[in-house]
Amino acid sequence: MAKPEKKSSKRWRKKPNKQVNYTKQTVDRNIDEESLLDPEQGIVISRFGQQVDIADESFNTIRCFLRKSNEVPVVGDRVWFRRQKDLPTGILVELEPRRSLLKRPTPHHGVKPVAANIDLIALLLAPEPAFSEVLLDRYLVAAQASQLPVWIIMNKWDTVAHSEQEAIKDRLKLYQDLGYPIYYISSKTGEGVDQLVKSLKGKQLLLAGQSGVGKSTLIGYLFPDMKIATGEVSETSGLGTHTTTASRLYRLDDDTYLVDSPGVREFGLWHLEDEDIKQGFIEISQIGEQCKFRDCKHLNEPGCAVLAAAKEGSIAASRLKNYRHLIQHFDQPFA
Repeated sequence: MAKPEKKSSKRWRKKPNKQVNYTKQTVDRNIDEESLLDPEQGIVISRFGQQVDIADESFNTIRCFLRKSNEVPVVGDRVWFRRQKDLPTGILVELEPRRSLLKRPTPHHGVKPVAANIDLIALLLAPEPAFSEVLLDRYLVAAQASQLPVWIIMNKWDTVAHSEQEAIKDRLKLYQDLGYPIYYISSKTGEGVDQLVKSLKGKQLLLAGQSGVGKSTLIGYLFPDMKIATGEVSETSGLGTHTTTASRLYRLDDDTYLVDSPGVREFGLWHLEDEDIKQGFIEISQIGEQCKFRDCKHLNEPGCAVLAAAKEGSIAASRLKNYRHLIQHFDQPFA
């Protein structure tokens, strides 16, 4: 199938003038090809089995069926589709080239794509459920494996006493010094949210974080007209309750999009090699280039530059500890 000619680098482009040969193929639900209108460009905002919801240029939603020959679309994909005349349905015709693809490992099927065209991962943390640097570093390793930058966002800041705020900032300063942007917000009161959104303008981000950190509350604050289910932190377990069941894309403005991730499965590590985990610890990866042995795992090898740097204080002891834990226990699921 010939791809529509690329006329410009703009995010939305006009339908090309040249005629595209859309070969008739089998379409689910036996949609009458004669009822289909000319191709339009859109973005996948959600997927349900063999159907996807596609937003057009006005961000109206069209439920589209998949052709059997199509590559599997994911949330965030830019696509061409044809709608049915006088109906809010249609078919997906073609995927645009992706500039990035976030994948997650599955127990029996290798890796599975979950979101396309992501510019960065906005990692939401919260004082409750209590965050740990081990969990944070797992996210950072998985994001690095997908070559995606991470912004760290501490939510529920309004619930934290001043003395505890200072303690949390001290713990996160290590990551700020490593180059990770850090924001402190309250999705309940709106504190810091407007500044965060301003910084995100023009980007397509994935909102990630364990259950209970307030992802749904944040989305509810950003989109007050939408009904978003929110979960609380269990008083008995201290863990969050699951609310989101499928990835979904929301539009903040004409060129800013947010993908809500259903949980932490996207950030499993069992498909990664030792080298991938090393790359996720950026300071360990850099200093590790000076090690005596190229395959040094920085455990107890002679001539290890990382161990020497840790002894001198150039590498934080907590980061080296977390690195060693992940190297040895990367196949364990998220807590």
